[in-house]
Amino acid sequence: MSTAELTELRLPEFKSLRDAVIPIDSLTVIAGRNGSGKSNVIDGLAVLSALAEGGDLRDSLDGGHDGPVVRGGSEGCAPLGTNAFQLGCTVSHAGSQYSLDLEIQVSPRLAIISEHLWSSRGSAGRVDYLRSDPPDPHSSDLQVRWHNGKRGVNPAIAMRSTQLLTSQAATRVPATSAAGRRVHEVAEIVLSAISGIFILDPDPHQMREYVPERDAALRRNADNLSASLKRLASERAVQETLLEMTRSLSEAQVSELTWATSSLGDVMVVVKEMMGGQVRPVPARLMSDGTLRFLAITAALLDKQPVSLSKTIQRGRLLVVEEIESGLHPSQASVLLERIKSVAAERNIRTVATTHSPPLLDALTGADHESVVVASRDKTTGWSRVDRLTDFPDYFEVVGRTSLGDSAVHDRLRPGKVNADAARAALAEIFKS
Repeated sequence: MSTAELTELRLPEFKSLRDAVIPIDSLTVIAGRNGSGKSNVIDGLAVLSALAEGGDLRDSLDGGHDGPVVRGGSEGCAPLGTNAFQLGCTVSHAGSQYSLDLEIQVSPRLAIISEHLWSSRGSAGRVDYLRSDPPDPHSSDLQVRWHNGKRGVNPAIAMRSTQLLTSQAATRVPATSAAGRRVHEVAEIVLSAISGIFILDPDPHQMREYVPERDAALRRNADNLSASLKRLASERAVQETLLEMTRSLSEAQVSELTWATSSLGDVMVVVKEMMGGQVRPVPARLMSDGTLRFLAITAALLDKQPVSLSKTIQRGRLLVVEEIESGLHPSQASVLLERIKSVAAERNIRTVATTHSPPLLDALTGADHESVVVASRDKTTGWSRVDRLTDFPDYFEVVGRTSLGDSAVHDRLRPGKVNADAARAALAEIFKS
């Protein structure tokens, strides 16, 4: 069974971002100053995740138990002064790449005005599996053309503009031909990847209460952390990994993870620590914010893959964490990164994280730099941009003169012009020539 993995996020016009392309690797780190656009990248991923469920746009983006999935709701996704936003992604599956591009209008009504599901066959050209015609102002539906494998213009079918078109393929595109079934498969591949996006925004204050044991599917704010950890710990190997990771990130002498049970049968996670020569239980209500945040990240990393949507497509999991270093001591940054890398490799989980932490940036290896992207504001236009660190014209000067963390502290982590003499000096220093 091949895994469908999100490999690229595109934000041509989304909030403050313009023409942003974010590669999604096994570990992608997004750096940048406050207000640079880092959180907007996270919001873009959140929108894709919500749309993958196939519900009404209004319900998906503005509804739900906890309110809008992004700051400002659907209308906040459109850049200031506009009434629409654009985003897209690329998904890898069994050696092939599939792309989805969307434009969504937020007023006068929330609706998709353009959607394109396609793949490139190199010299063989592009295949447009689904492509919408321009919207008819007198209709709430879109005419969508699907690839039927024949010459000439692809046939059109009506789809609701208030729902992701790709999610409608299984019920609207005829499955009476191999070409129609292929459209179904490609749509399922893309939906599998984007539905595997899990945004984690742990709120320690919400994690300190008893939780019904059956409420074990970790939520975005991790308020049901205790139940989720208890479910994970039922697997012996996971329990040992969980305990070992907790010990590595804590100054306390942790001997065991266990759970307290209330009179109603609800559970609360308890860490047993050595204090004053005795093992004493420390329940969640007494744990530090940093410990609870770390336990939530650990739970998300160790969770099993989501249920597959088909027998041939495995849903990839992408863990997204904002300010991943929050609550952690600087000395623990490298340990956290190594844990994320090792667990992600073992369990096929990719991670996207924003950070302000110089120690965490310093803990990145040279090989990790390919997966570092930097958000910044264009001084002329005011729009946000995102650049891969290794694409900086002065990359060697940046990493050769000082550490990555120190560059961030002194606001030098932004694309600059090439200074040939400085670049040569930096290379000489790097290679000791």
